[in-house]
Amino acid sequence: MALKRELAAAVAIPVVLGILFRLPAIFFNVLVAGIALAALWEFYRLAEKAGFPVSKTVGLGASAVLLLYWAAIRGLGIRPDHPGGTLAAGLLALVFVACAAPLFARIDPRKALGGSSATVFGVLSVALPATAMCSLRALSPRAVLFLFLIVWGCDSFAYYTGRSIGRHKLAPTVSPNKTWEGTIGGLVGATLIGAAGGTWVVLPEVGPGLGALAGAAASSAGQLGDLVESLWKRGAGVKDSGTFLPGHGGFYDRIDSLLFAGPVLAAILFLR
Repeated sequence: MALKRELAAAVAIPVVLGILFRLPAIFFNVLVAGIALAALWEFYRLAEKAGFPVSKTVGLGASAVLLLYWAAIRGLGIRPDHPGGTLAAGLLALVFVACAAPLFARIDPRKALGGSSATVFGVLSVALPATAMCSLRALSPRAVLFLFLIVWGCDSFAYYTGRSIGRHKLAPTVSPNKTWEGTIGGLVGATLIGAAGGTWVVLPEVGPGLGALAGAAASSAGQLGDLVESLWKRGAGVKDSGTFLPGHGGFYDRIDSLLFAGPVLAAILFLR
């Protein structure tokens, strides 16, 4: 299993970085859209296993429109007159359709509220935050790399710190292997990576101070995202969200931290 995990990473990481740095932005944005839709499918499967009859067609259709719309805006330089208003109107339409879907699907009325809520929540918690990576790519490919380094570095520091000195459980009923020591180690490591990335080649225009802040804030959000997905999986009674990636679980397993860290980093970089 460890070998499969390493081989999958050895193939996937160069491909993603190649698309990020060698091809026009629209290619990376479409890749983000595809992965986010796959993760949303897995999220809906978790919801179904937890007893919520989601409207997958409605949620995936709305998410595809949202992600491709944002991919075009950020990747092709399209400038709509009112992007915020269009997005708000689209999300409102999603709410109406998701609420009506159980009527036509003949869902048990006792489960209709949960199913409609899970349908909308999947779009808001998976598809919508995934657009932050398209925004970071519009800023610079190096901004996306900065996000990856913060999240991956946090994971590595947390793993090895927790494995070495971890004693106090962080959330034993949700993720028994995570410890407070590992969480703090991940935070410290990501802060150092952020400071280094803001000093040298990754994003030197940011500077070490803001880089450290970005590393700390984005990694904290990422660790929360990982715990949230663990909570959903625990409720669904599964270990992984999917089995597509050997040794890595599903797509949702791979991007859960990025979905929380990406918007935080984008906000910091765009508002600086």
